[in-house]
Amino acid sequence: MKILVSACLVGSMVRWNNSSKKCTFLEEWARNNQVEIIPICPEDEVFGTPRKPIKLIQIEDKIEYNLGQEDVYPELKEKVDEIQSRYNDASGFIGIFGSPTCGIGVGVKNKGGFTRGLMHVNSPFPTTEIGHFKNLNSRKVFLEKIRKEDTL
Repeated sequence: MKILVSACLVGSMVRWNNSSKKCTFLEEWARNNQVEIIPICPEDEVFGTPRKPIKLIQIEDKIEYNLGQEDVYPELKEKVDEIQSRYNDASGFIGIFGSPTCGIGVGVKNKGGFTRGLMHVNSPFPTTEIGHFKNLNSRKVFLEKIRKEDTL
């Protein structure tokens, strides 16, 4: 079974500021459950690292993904679609809070709330965030979902 994981969670220095958010228990969980982790980072693949942070802002009825003054939504959406089709044998995805591409919860200026990151929107497989994944019951539920997905 393969799952996509935000590359920063396995120690890759791909965050905007050339850092990671390594989560050591994730690799142990994967080994114990015969899950292959495939690290991905759409933002790094498109813009490299380091880079300016991408800020989401609501303008009228549209959310822009601003890198500096440029709306980079089209490039990110295309990359996310390409990654999901590249790994069409993946059974799930684990992202990180706040990431414009990998977070379930991403703050949006002028909206007064959150939106889902692009890896979670219309995903062909179950997704979660590492914050939820730290809870034992949430891990069990996610594992059940990806096992079910793997048998389809």
